[in-house]
Amino acid sequence: MSNHTLLKQAAAALVLLGALPAAAGPATYAGGLCTSVSGFGTPSIYRSGRLVNTTGSTLEVVCPVQRNVTVTNLNEDVSVLVTVVDASLDDDVRCTATVTEADGTAILAGSGQTSGADTANAKSISINLAPALASFFGYITVRCELPKTYAGFNSVLASIYVSE
Repeated sequence: MSNHTLLKQAAAALVLLGALPAAAGPATYAGGLCTSVSGFGTPSIYRSGRLVNTTGSTLEVVCPVQRNVTVTNLNEDVSVLVTVVDASLDDDVRCTATVTEADGTAILAGSGQTSGADTANAKSISINLAPALASFFGYITVRCELPKTYAGFNSVLASIYVSE
């Protein structure tokens, strides 16, 4: 085979590889993208992208997350890492991640929570979901409950990191 033929075959292979779907990857979402769905107040959203519960009641927020897959398969693990500040000695920050079909049918869910208050340091809530076959038209929803203001300190939803 001539070098010219090998070069053409290599170029064709690269074109075909470029047409293949990319593997799923990680994405990070700001807490400020979340929307309040219960509670008696509105969270504060800061330029940094943080969502802060400055109210006197527990606040539940929902955070829609774009699925980051192009081809579905049975080995699709979903890991969610929510970064929060838990300012309450009375209650913990709780989060649930749900993989959902495009029509709203929940396929699987997992949850996690903080343990104890720490107004100075961010904490991570790790949620690992079992492999599931879900349509790439579906979505992931992350719901979090942020405790009310405690002794002048506020609970914060800083970011959501999702890896598929």
